[in-house]
Amino acid sequence: MALVIAAFLRPQLFHQLIFQQKYFDWQSIGNKRGKSNAEIFNQAHQAVVTVIATRAVRSNNYVPSSDWSIPQENNVQRGTGTGFIIDRAGLIVTNEHVIKEAERIRVKLADGRERKATVQGLDRATDLALLKIDAEDLRMLPLGDSDAVRVGDPVIAIGNPLEYEQTVTAGIVSAKGRKVYNEKPYEDFIQTDAAINRGNSGGPLLNQAGEVIGVNTVIRVDGRGISFAVPSNVVLRVVRQLRAYGFVARGFLGLTPADITSEIREGLGLGDVQGVLVADVTPKYPAERAGVLPYDVITHFDGRAIKRTDEFFRLVANSLPRQQVELAVMRGGKLYSFFATLEPRADDRPLETRPALQKTGLSLGFSVRENTPETLRDLRIDKLSEGISGGVVVSEVDPLSPAADSHLAVGQIILEANRQSINGLEDFQRVKSQLRTGGALVLRVTSPNRRDLRLVAIRIGEI
Repeated sequence: MALVIAAFLRPQLFHQLIFQQKYFDWQSIGNKRGKSNAEIFNQAHQAVVTVIATRAVRSNNYVPSSDWSIPQENNVQRGTGTGFIIDRAGLIVTNEHVIKEAERIRVKLADGRERKATVQGLDRATDLALLKIDAEDLRMLPLGDSDAVRVGDPVIAIGNPLEYEQTVTAGIVSAKGRKVYNEKPYEDFIQTDAAINRGNSGGPLLNQAGEVIGVNTVIRVDGRGISFAVPSNVVLRVVRQLRAYGFVARGFLGLTPADITSEIREGLGLGDVQGVLVADVTPKYPAERAGVLPYDVITHFDGRAIKRTDEFFRLVANSLPRQQVELAVMRGGKLYSFFATLEPRADDRPLETRPALQKTGLSLGFSVRENTPETLRDLRIDKLSEGISGGVVVSEVDPLSPAADSHLAVGQIILEANRQSINGLEDFQRVKSQLRTGGALVLRVTSPNRRDLRLVAIRIGEI
């Protein structure tokens, strides 16, 4: 078995919103002239971001995905991946597995700015997610036409493999239409030999015009130079629905197709007919209601010729629920037409409610207490090192806050805040009252048992 890892309504109105291009002005056609890899990187990298997802660890026997790591301190699980901006309004595409079950998501821009991200929608079937941040002066990447990509075309990938930010690698398109997991019948990956590692998940695969033709998603762990990307045309269809509704709705027909092998063709006397054989029809679903029977051969789906089951699954999945489709069926040497109204797939559902973030009661992500013998005793601090006096003691830290990311820890003594001396709680509250959301707080802290001064910088309100 091949080993793989994840590389870290109303019917009429629904149909109109999804497919009217005027709702999606962010797709553009880039310059078709080939560029050097350096030119592509310089043009594109400002739109590539680092996605940082965090959650509290609630079970010791939980096995994380490949893009998650578990720090020993604070009992927090942290994962990093890549994303890219597709709209100057702050819309970002990444992989669903990068943010799966995250309780806090932050995005680090190429210029060093960090912003809190909210989930606009996700689609587990294609492993895609749409995030949104509030920021100005954003660069964006255009989506190219993945159907026009040829095997052998040069490509480059930009991402954050193993947390090495803004890494670029190059290769070629090794194959198209690949299946990886096999459990998802509408898989349609681009295979590339560009170096992709954990942390590249969600990053762009670019053509020589600087357009995104894929989202890097999966790598083979039992081989080298074999990785897979979701084609940009799939991304476009998925993002349109995520942007409008937060989830992707796919049509369901209710039949099991089979490829026509030479043995099946000979055994059933099918002659030279091209299509997919109906192996089973699910009772009370659209295919049965339309009149389709086992051993029928479906030759066309809504006027499009079919030769393989993969093509059939993709056509059905890319059709909307409540949409009426025409099936051309060969039965007993005669051609019939059946009309079926598709139903929603059972596993398609809106975005779930995210779990509430753990909070300490302060927007800063930490609490402080007066530096008194009672406080030290409550925090099990024996005594302070000589030379340490005054300040306030950190009494609680939200493990999902930027304070925890900056390694602020319970028991540390805050001596200064934004260059102002802190002699007690009143001084700290005065500095806190001056802070504004989005601003920065720089603390000068020391450990209680030895004078070890260091600076801790925290972005306000990013929890």
